[in-house]
Amino acid sequence: MPGSSKPYTAVTVSIDRLTSEQYEDDDLSGLVDLIEIIRIQNTGPAEAGRALRKKLKYGNVHRQLRALVILDGLIQNAGSRFQRSFADEPLLERLRLLAKDSTVDAEVRQKANILFRQWAIAYKGTAGLERIAVLYKELPKTRRPQPHQSKVVRDNEAEAARENASSPPTSPATTRRNSPPAQFPQASSSTGRTVALGTAPLPSSSLFKRDKKDKKNKGKPFSLEKEKHQLLETIASASVASTNLMNALQLINREKQRVSANPEVNQRFETCKMLRRQILRYIQLVESDQYIGSLLSANDELVKALMAFEIMDKSIDDDSDSENDDNPDTDHPVYSRSAETAMAGLSINEAPPAKPPRPMSIPMPPIPAVGKQRVEPDSEPEDDDDPFSDNNAVKTPYHERGEPTWRDV
Repeated sequence: MPGSSKPYTAVTVSIDRLTSEQYEDDDLSGLVDLIEIIRIQNTGPAEAGRALRKKLKYGNVHRQLRALVILDGLIQNAGSRFQRSFADEPLLERLRLLAKDSTVDAEVRQKANILFRQWAIAYKGTAGLERIAVLYKELPKTRRPQPHQSKVVRDNEAEAARENASSPPTSPATTRRNSPPAQFPQASSSTGRTVALGTAPLPSSSLFKRDKKDKKNKGKPFSLEKEKHQLLETIASASVASTNLMNALQLINREKQRVSANPEVNQRFETCKMLRRQILRYIQLVESDQYIGSLLSANDELVKALMAFEIMDKSIDDDSDSENDDNPDTDHPVYSRSAETAMAGLSINEAPPAKPPRPMSIPMPPIPAVGKQRVEPDSEPEDDDDPFSDNNAVKTPYHERGEPTWRDV
């Protein structure tokens, strides 16, 4: 980015243009010009790798697909200099996450896995591309946060616990669950295909009147038969809401906008939180095996969508994986110390170290004896068959003969 310590040249500008929506997913036009720009820049390969990594991390689905296509084209055509220097560890880790992370769009994950298998066959044993060739069998080193580490999930569970405490169940079958809930079921996986981000269909208005209905029914036993229709409607709405939120997150270009700054995404996020509180209430009340599995599955999808919102809502400055920002040995990203922190113990007012004493005289190398050839200890032996070797040199006579002259007769 402009103003950053990292290079920002025509390489980054070209990649930003080539990954825009004006190009089709597999369009390779403009790749030749990009290769020429990379070749004339000293930092061209490294800057191209960094620019593509940012598109893979912050771009929407189209930009991620375009970045993969451009990266594959550069590996094939940009030459050995690019192949040796573009693949740093942050880019490799981003590629691993792209192929394995469930929050990434399914089409992007499929494209990444196809390229990994192609690279494994095409670049096996190719100098500079050894790490690219083994991506297909590597897992991400960065640990993803778990649901119990998510602030959004914990706050949502606390809200559900307060609501349940304000209107506790009085049915004998559910009295034993009247205690404050422990850890709620954790997230497992979610799927969903990206659609155009528009007005999200809201759940039935009866879901938003749940609070008033609970106040009226406070103290009455929970009846599964009476709330069966409402329970099924809540499960269906939860599945739709979680898919809508995941699709909306994939369409946001995080280089230009934070997900929390988009009103439609925020609306879908609040809908998911509201529906999860109701799902947790039913998990506490329902004992029928016929519905408990669907409730747990709906809760998993909602947790995954809420966590994806929390993870993707970080700003680029706080979520950058440049250099050593992502620490694979911790549960949370640990940012590397800045130059100011690293040099905190230094002071410019300290006296400089004393200069070393200046030598008074410099000894001269010994002069070799006249008439003796100096043989270097590491020199190769002379070849007798070499007509130009020193052994076959002809000595110059002490007295040279004069040139022949003409005599007049």
